[in-house]
Amino acid sequence: MLYFLDTAFWSHLEWVALFVASLAVVIFARYLAISVLYQFLVKKLRAKVSHGTTPKKRTATSKQIKREITWAFTASLVFAVLVALSLLAYQNGLTQVYTDIHEHSLTYFFVSPALMLVLYESYYYWLHRWMHLPRVFKHVHKVHHESTSPTVFTAFSFHPIEAFLQFIFFPAVIMLVPVHAVMLAAIFLLLSFFAVVNHAGAEIYSRGMRKFLIGASHHEIHHQQFRANFGLNFTGWDIFMKTERTEPTGSDKAIQQK
Repeated sequence: MLYFLDTAFWSHLEWVALFVASLAVVIFARYLAISVLYQFLVKKLRAKVSHGTTPKKRTATSKQIKREITWAFTASLVFAVLVALSLLAYQNGLTQVYTDIHEHSLTYFFVSPALMLVLYESYYYWLHRWMHLPRVFKHVHKVHHESTSPTVFTAFSFHPIEAFLQFIFFPAVIMLVPVHAVMLAAIFLLLSFFAVVNHAGAEIYSRGMRKFLIGASHHEIHHQQFRANFGLNFTGWDIFMKTERTEPTGSDKAIQQK
């Protein structure tokens, strides 16, 4: 039996600390693995996957990449703490997470991730716009925007407060929305992959797909211009709120919020 599934686990602070530290390492290692593998594959297949152009960008420096990886490790610690708290809530019957696939219909088993992603997209869009308010930006979101020329490693480069605000959605929503444990894990993996795709600087989506999905060209415009393209994975909210830009424009300069 895994030690962290024992209810007595929480009465041993050293076990809890070990669990959080181990989980942070796993989350961080997953981020590095996805980032490095994706970058390798894009370089190998660049001619085949380049469906569109991204805004002209500077080559990222080793200093930038080191900074991004450092912030990513800090963010991984925050994520690990929130996952641990979610586990505690689950063990106390406070969540809607289930492990018996027959508890809900098979249709719901497959539909629930889409529901979760749509809910998270809405949450993130408005959180993201809030984080761009100047009084908030300089304390929280500025860390992420220090990478005006994002890389695959920018995907997890967050201030701890931003990491908390992004992830707190999940401990909250699983108390309300049923989701199978396997599908919840799949959602986290998918979000990590999407985050790397959006920051990699190489467009893999076709023109038709980019009407619905946010790729590197869409998100890099946000990193350079600041006041457009606030969505995370889907273009819906940007289109509805008229905050979408599909091409960089000379008149729409980046707002350097200090």
